[in-house]
Amino acid sequence: MSVLAHPTLFNVLFLGAVLFFVLSIPDLIASQKKRLVKFALFWLFVNLSCYYCLVHFTLALASHFQAGDIYWYHAIGWLALVFLNGLSAVLVFVPSSSLFQWIQISWHKAVGALILSMSFVILVPEIQKIWDHTYPATLGIAAEVLHSCGRTPAMGMASRHNPILGIEGKGTRLIVTRYCAEMESFAIFLLLSTVLCFAYLSRIRFLPWLTVVATGLLLLYFLNAVRLAILAEIAGTWSHPQLAVSLAHSRLSGILFLGISLLLLLVSRHWWCPPSEKEDFVEDHARETGLSKLAQTARQEKTD
Repeated sequence: MSVLAHPTLFNVLFLGAVLFFVLSIPDLIASQKKRLVKFALFWLFVNLSCYYCLVHFTLALASHFQAGDIYWYHAIGWLALVFLNGLSAVLVFVPSSSLFQWIQISWHKAVGALILSMSFVILVPEIQKIWDHTYPATLGIAAEVLHSCGRTPAMGMASRHNPILGIEGKGTRLIVTRYCAEMESFAIFLLLSTVLCFAYLSRIRFLPWLTVVATGLLLLYFLNAVRLAILAEIAGTWSHPQLAVSLAHSRLSGILFLGISLLLLLVSRHWWCPPSEKEDFVEDHARETGLSKLAQTARQEKTD
């Protein structure tokens, strides 16, 4: 159980799933078939039930068993619930026939995404060391954000490469270390950008792609400084230092930055990577299919 529920394994699987979805979106669109609402509602019910069972089973294991009392069948049951929870979540949106076809087409992309995610997670400790070189500018922007909100920022150094950020005369000051500075969010954005660049290398427009990458890095850099200013506000003016520390070490910020990265790359994709003839055909076919269904529905209503 300590291996299955380890954060490192979760990071590998989560990042691998994100890379796989990003790389295989065209394959998913090509294999997508008509989705019946009743089946979607059924799998939604299964997903909520599996999630409920998973949460209560996890809490039961944590409260009633010691580490040595959790046997292999506990781990298998927990892993089965995790698998069913993820599978039912996918089946809410994708029919089973489309899912099998999608896996047949894109299994090699899943393997590649898993290898990339494993390599990235191994390199995370080295990536976090970027904070040793970027913290002066980040803390400067955070201080300006606090100053623009009517606060007087207080800065200092707890030790080498570990700056202090707080609000003058209020609450507790925060020590910002490399482990809570979200440097890996910048690296994930660069990883996604590079993977998409190589995936569509024959159609890439390098100048727009470089513009999107530079814009994304600057946006994430500014948002990270705003994040630190908010944490200082929570610890200082709100007088909740433990909440600020918990938020600093949680993965909420990383998930938010990942969502922003995906949104920026996918929304601007048609600018830096024009669609191929195959993708145009798929989109036109989907549009024509939708229009024909609308026309058929209108004729049926008129007949009735």
